[in-house]
Amino acid sequence: MNLLAKWVMGGPLQALAAAALLAMLPGLGWASAAVVALVALRKNASEAAIPFGGALLVAVLVHWAAGDITQAGTVMAALLAGLVLANTRSLFWALLAAGVGSVLYMVLVLSLAPDKITVLVELLQPAFDDVMVELKKANPEADAMFEQYDARQVVLEMMAWAITLGATAALLVARWLQARLYNPGGFRREFHSLRMAPMAAVGIALVLWLSQNYPQARLALPCVTVPALMAGLGLMHGLLGSKPNNGPLLTFFYVGLVIFSWLGVMVLISVAAIDSFVDFRNRIQKRYE
Repeated sequence: MNLLAKWVMGGPLQALAAAALLAMLPGLGWASAAVVALVALRKNASEAAIPFGGALLVAVLVHWAAGDITQAGTVMAALLAGLVLANTRSLFWALLAAGVGSVLYMVLVLSLAPDKITVLVELLQPAFDDVMVELKKANPEADAMFEQYDARQVVLEMMAWAITLGATAALLVARWLQARLYNPGGFRREFHSLRMAPMAAVGIALVLWLSQNYPQARLALPCVTVPALMAGLGLMHGLLGSKPNNGPLLTFFYVGLVIFSWLGVMVLISVAAIDSFVDFRNRIQKRYE
C-alpha cells in the first residue's frame, strides 16, 4: 500500500491512472475514491480535480451505464470529505461531510435522472413484495408498520448507505495512507481522539428521531449514523487502546457489537453523543494523573 500511495503522490498523471484503473476493477470503486481523497488531503482541490475527473469518467461511462449509479456518488462524497478534512483538520466533520455528500448526490439523481431510480425499483419490486408478504405473515400485529415501506424507499436508502459507507472507507484509507507516508502514527492518534461536536450530537439526535416518525427522513439516516458510529468506535479505541495488551479487549468489544447488531450500534452512538458533552477520555486521563 505504501508503494502504491507513493506512486500516486508522484504526480497528477500517476494519480489519474490509479484512480481510473481502480475504478474499473469490480469491488474497488471505494479505492478509486480513496486516491481522489488522498490527493485532496495532501495537495489541493485543483490537483485533486485530475484523478477525480478520471474516476468520475469511469463511474459514468462504465458503472452508470451498467446500472450502478452509486460509484459516481462515492467519488463525489469522498472528494468533498477529503477537502473538508484538509481545510478543517477535523476527522469528524470530514466524516459528516461524506454523509452529507451522499445525500446531496441522491437528491441530485432524483432531480436529474429519476428514470434510473425507476428502473432499479422495477427490478427490486418482485423480491420486495415477496419479502413483505412473509414478514406480514410472521408478524401480523406489525402489519401497519410494514405498510410504511415501499420498494422505492428501500432502493433510495440502500443507495444512500452504499455511497456513505464507500466514501467513509475511502476517506479513512486516504487519511491512513497520508499518515503512513508523512506522519507515522498520526492517524492512530487522530482516530483515538475522534469526538462528536456537541452541536452535531443534537442534530444527529434530531435526524434519528425524524427517521423514526417520517419515512422520508430515513434517506438522511446514513449521513448521521456512520459519522456517529465512527465517533463511538474512536471513543472505544481511545479508551481501550491506551491499555497494555488491548487486543483481547478490542476483540471482545467487536464481537459484542456484532452479536447485538443494531441495538449495539445505537448504544455506541448514544455513548458517543454523551461523550461530546462529557469527554470521557479527558476525565479518565485527569483522574489518573
